[in-house]
Amino acid sequence: MSSVLTIRGGVPLTGRVSVRGAKNLVPKAMVAALLGNEPSVLRNVPEIKDVEVVTSLLQLHGVTVVKDPVNGDLTLDPKAAKTAPSTAIDAHAGDSRIPILLCGPLIHAIGEAFIPDLGGCKIGDRPIDYHLNVLRQFGAVVEKRPGGIHISAPKGLHGAKIDLPYPSVGATEQVLLSATRAEGITELSGAATEPEIIDLIAVLQKMGAIISVQTDRTIRIEGVRDLGGYNHRALSDRNESASWASAALVTRGDIFVEGASQRDMMTFLNTYRKVGGGMDIGEDGIRFYHRGGKLNPLVLETDVHPGFMTDWQQPLVVALTQAEGVSIVHETVYENRFGFTDALIRMGASIQVHRECLGSVPCRFGQRNFLHSAVISGPTQLKGADIDVPDLRGGFSHL
Repeated sequence: MSSVLTIRGGVPLTGRVSVRGAKNLVPKAMVAALLGNEPSVLRNVPEIKDVEVVTSLLQLHGVTVVKDPVNGDLTLDPKAAKTAPSTAIDAHAGDSRIPILLCGPLIHAIGEAFIPDLGGCKIGDRPIDYHLNVLRQFGAVVEKRPGGIHISAPKGLHGAKIDLPYPSVGATEQVLLSATRAEGITELSGAATEPEIIDLIAVLQKMGAIISVQTDRTIRIEGVRDLGGYNHRALSDRNESASWASAALVTRGDIFVEGASQRDMMTFLNTYRKVGGGMDIGEDGIRFYHRGGKLNPLVLETDVHPGFMTDWQQPLVVALTQAEGVSIVHETVYENRFGFTDALIRMGASIQVHRECLGSVPCRFGQRNFLHSAVISGPTQLKGADIDVPDLRGGFSHL
């Protein structure tokens, strides 16, 4: 894809789009295939950068990956897994944050892992300390080397009691992928419970894992010696679906999103309706449209599941620039997610960002000097401008 896009705006977006598997699930399910002793088949796979990065890293480690891009299928065979040259792995330094999740599966498969320095969207620090601390609790030895991190477990990985200080999705995935074949029982408290986490658990259960999810954010994993393969259709990308929904709203359009799932988007759908958006929910997707009247302002706070997802915030902020009145959005998940508003202001939006926790109770960023609340006044006429894309969801919002 070109690094520069030219957009001629001012027209409603109408028509039909189809969403494939979730970006926040598919690369992790690919990593899970390393845990098995048989081939796995993952269906509904999108063509995105994270899939390319994980495919390359798996192939470097001896995993055979066969693509069927027409049907969106991947077949992954880990039976020839091996250690990869660190120089080859170094080539992926900064490409993505997914490689840190290879640690546990690689230790189980070949006894060690080397993870390149991580990249990812610039939406906050997103430290990997959670991951490294989790691996140490399983018995791993972590060593920083030029270009990345070397991790080994001379005595193998063993079950542990782990309490996350924040329900981090990445750290929860790390525990699941590391604990499934660790010796003994792992109990994870303070776990993330997003739909993508539950779908990853479904993948692991198909492989032979024993995992139970309790109502208090506790996940219990009974380690098993061996796992097989899986055949799994990834759940649809709820973030992409929500992005198209907001696009229909801000352009006064009408878009049918094939594959959009009501079950995984209930919090978003409630908010969408409060703003004034229209929807028709069907078996194969959801129609999102502008109802023709004024849009309503609101007070919104992002949160971990089942709250309003942080990835939904940026596209919706664009829609709120067209609402009649003042809206307040309080970001509590990532400390630097309002960087995209600079470009919106240049395009004509009236947005002020604040360090205070506005519109709701104080969050963990309240005393840390981060710009994590926004006040949006509308409606305002947006106009074209030359902008730089800061991150994935911010880029879609600008588009």
